[in-house]
Amino acid sequence: MDLFSKLNENQEAAVRHTDGPLLILAGAGSGKTRVITHRIAYLIREQGVAPYRIFAVTFTNKAAEEMRKRIVELIGSDGSSVFIKTFHSAAVYILRRYGEAIGIPNGFSIYDGADQASVVKSILKEMKLDPKKIRPQAIVSKISEVKDKEALIEGADISSLLPDTFAYNFPEIYTKYHEKLKSQNALDFNDLLIKTVELFRNAPDVLQSLQNQWRYYMIDEYQDTNHAQYLIAKYLAKERRNICVVGDDDQSIYSWRGADIRNILDFEKDYTEAKVITLEENYRSTEPILQSASAVIKNNLDRKEKEVKAVRGDGEPITYCVTNNEYGEAEYVVNTLTSLKIRENLKNKDFSIFYRTNAQSRVFEEHLRKEKIPYRVIGGLKFYDRKEIKDIIAYLRLIVNPRDSVSLLRIINTPARGIGAATIEKINDIAVRNDLTLWRVIDEELMAGRVPKGLGDFKKIIRTAMNLNASVPEKMKLSDLVNDVINLSGYRKTLEEENTIESGTRLENIDELVNSVYDHEVASPDTTLDEFLQDISLLTSEDTSDDALDVEDRNNAVTLMTVHNAKGLEFPVVFLTGMEEDVFPHKFSQDSEEGIEEERRLCYVGITRAMDRIFITNAELRRSYYGVEYRQPSRFIEEIPPQLRETKSFNSSGPRGVSGGYSGGSSSYRSTGRGTSSSSSSSFKKKPVEPSSASSGLRKERPEVSGETSPNNTSEFKLRERVLHPRYGAGLITKIEGSGDNLKLTIIFNSGKKTFLEKYTPLEKL
Repeated sequence: MDLFSKLNENQEAAVRHTDGPLLILAGAGSGKTRVITHRIAYLIREQGVAPYRIFAVTFTNKAAEEMRKRIVELIGSDGSSVFIKTFHSAAVYILRRYGEAIGIPNGFSIYDGADQASVVKSILKEMKLDPKKIRPQAIVSKISEVKDKEALIEGADISSLLPDTFAYNFPEIYTKYHEKLKSQNALDFNDLLIKTVELFRNAPDVLQSLQNQWRYYMIDEYQDTNHAQYLIAKYLAKERRNICVVGDDDQSIYSWRGADIRNILDFEKDYTEAKVITLEENYRSTEPILQSASAVIKNNLDRKEKEVKAVRGDGEPITYCVTNNEYGEAEYVVNTLTSLKIRENLKNKDFSIFYRTNAQSRVFEEHLRKEKIPYRVIGGLKFYDRKEIKDIIAYLRLIVNPRDSVSLLRIINTPARGIGAATIEKINDIAVRNDLTLWRVIDEELMAGRVPKGLGDFKKIIRTAMNLNASVPEKMKLSDLVNDVINLSGYRKTLEEENTIESGTRLENIDELVNSVYDHEVASPDTTLDEFLQDISLLTSEDTSDDALDVEDRNNAVTLMTVHNAKGLEFPVVFLTGMEEDVFPHKFSQDSEEGIEEERRLCYVGITRAMDRIFITNAELRRSYYGVEYRQPSRFIEEIPPQLRETKSFNSSGPRGVSGGYSGGSSSYRSTGRGTSSSSSSSFKKKPVEPSSASSGLRKERPEVSGETSPNNTSEFKLRERVLHPRYGAGLITKIEGSGDNLKLTIIFNSGKKTFLEKYTPLEKL
């Protein structure tokens, strides 16, 4: 096989450069895997390098196996002798053989997340802390976060990385955790990398032996390496400097996992003699898609200049659609998808819907279900299958039906309140002997002897919630009831105290569940909790799992995923949704320029997944836990030149296709649920990155003096009145406009300016 027949000029140059350091900047869709595999084949077949002399690492087992398969296809069975592994697998290989040099016996165990949580649980018990009230997995996540830091790997003082602000002594747990792992001859996944670095530093003879074993090093996805991985590669390649790294700084999106973009940006500082080859020919996307992606990413300062070109040539312009709210957004996406399937003979599998956070999937899922379009969620569960959603629904079911023992057992100790298996068994025994429900045993306090305090707390929660439910819908809205149940249960407080990425995602999902209740209220103002649960049951029973779908539907489903999960994939048609400030870029990224630049790289990744068409959407209004908020278009949209995008607007008829949804006074609705689409022009203001502030005072900004009030204003607030918002804190009202349900308040907070619909926003006067 001719190794070069299918390579372009730069790809061939990268394959032929074998000696000395090489940086391959592989733009999106530029064929990097082909270059890596052909380069390895060239070393073996043309340069006479023994396969076992080549060390290659990538980030997933799937990618490693794909690489090995392609090499075998190129040169035959000899390719299977190449050392191709993930970083962690390579570390295990090294430590099993040489770890005793730093006191690690080769029979060490490797602890996964569940094993780590078990260790932490035992420590909590030793410290007289209740592991049922402090989630061990949250502590494991914090330990892993600390161990990703450069300071720890470099042996610096890490006391500042060990917070003492929790309800428990984290530094003590951190120390005991490592003592236990050492006594049990175990390493966690962070340790595999950290101990390999330690081995290379403290056992030079071992390092030299490995440097003699491998002569050529190839590191894939170099932009995603953390500090330990960077050092492993640097130590191994130090002797011969035959290191080739492949990556794209514009696709570095995992800093929250410890990835350090400096590794690829500073490669030429580490290896001053390095050759740099840029793969700029994109074989995936059309010209308008690539031009748009390039226009966005050029606004980043920390990047290497490159100009990706579309081999496929011209194509359809990007479509940007402004919708009135999240329901309009979902309706527009599904309508467009359906239309394209008919008009261009596309299949469901040709479409993917991207969003920034998992909670955004709900509205899309419901619209797809309504149209009976099969879909699959990648990297997560469907909305109503997520643990936190099922937990809250179990609370609601028990409130409506106290005989529901399945729901009771699910949430009796969720969140943890000190009710153990022995207590539950006693409750069950009493219920069976006396032919009673579990709830009646608890409610009538039929247990003898010592009863955990948590059981009394649980009874009080359910009783209070039952009493509240009795006032729906005459005296209390259903959405308020559900929100109260979430707070009464302690579920929201527990997740807020956990303060991890995972807990934040769960909170967003819970807030979205409250939004789904609001949808039911809009569709049927007199809806009861029982009716809501009935709708949910019917909805989830009709929503068959991937396993239950027939083969045709399973292989032909629309794909839903976060943009993070989309990296490395491609689809003919992509919908990049929720392109609004505080959504994408995410609100947690906006306190630093580094955070905004990573969000911009994430946007670049999202755009470059599209092969033929991309539709970018946002909403003018979006409901959150804190009320209905006006949304600014994402700054990334403005960065796409107007000539590359066709701008449209779309107005939904509201939640569930029923008129009466929130509109901000500018939308028209049709009872059929079909929206109106029209071309329009938009102007955007780029939101500046503002430093976070610990001050509770307001930023000094003059109130607007024009159009401050409307003649039909009926607000309960006054211009320049100070108010308190549950999320943004104290603020100053600078504009009041509109009337009735569409009365809008513009408020200056310490974090910036926000506009709300008064009717849907919980504000207190100060």
